[in-house]
Amino acid sequence: MNKKLLIRKTHRYIGLLVSLQLLAWTLGGIWFTWNDIDDIHGDYLRNFDIPEVSQPSLSTSEALQNIADLDQLKSLQVTHFLQKPAYRISYKSKDNKDKNIYIDGTTGKTLPSVSEQQAIDEAKVNAKFEAPVSQVELITETSKHHEYRGKALPVWAVSFDYPESPTFYISNQHGRLSSVRHTSWRIFDFFWMLHTMDYEGRDDFGNWLIKIFSVIALITAISGIVLFIISSRRRIKKVR
Repeated sequence: MNKKLLIRKTHRYIGLLVSLQLLAWTLGGIWFTWNDIDDIHGDYLRNFDIPEVSQPSLSTSEALQNIADLDQLKSLQVTHFLQKPAYRISYKSKDNKDKNIYIDGTTGKTLPSVSEQQAIDEAKVNAKFEAPVSQVELITETSKHHEYRGKALPVWAVSFDYPESPTFYISNQHGRLSSVRHTSWRIFDFFWMLHTMDYEGRDDFGNWLIKIFSVIALITAISGIVLFIISSRRRIKKVR
């Protein structure tokens, strides 16, 4: 095989590889531009008309008095737990451990982790639709490919039997909605993975794979132009 033929074949197959990735980028770009980002986030599935939670009737000093092993207060935040007023308290205990607890803003009692039924009830409150629950799962760990990655755990995953198979993620610690995932988001996530070429965590846009591929794509484009010019000159010479 002569060198010219080898160069042409190499360029052809590299060009095919580059074209496949360009196709993936194009399809992803079409999906991104034709779908509203708020819909991707699942906003149309969420109920945003939930009444505001009232302020705790219990004073901060009364809330702190209920912590028997409190040694040093780190932070105190007014929040809510399952649509009820509460305090989120971070402190160092007498046995030198860092702790985070939720105190009922009315009774002063330490609130336990969210139960399965409480998670279901909270998911239904946050859902804009009515549908039966198809699955409930307590997630304690996730991989880099999980749709609920890089967020606080443990969390309850409450899935509904509804178009686009929505899953509402409810924190096991404070009972608030953390994320909504559905079919459109999952398709978006797949195309985003192809777009960034980060097949581990999705969000590293500066990984070595995309850098190397970008250089290959540039070389392929330049070599294609060079081959076109060379071929054009030969044709002109033949005509003459």
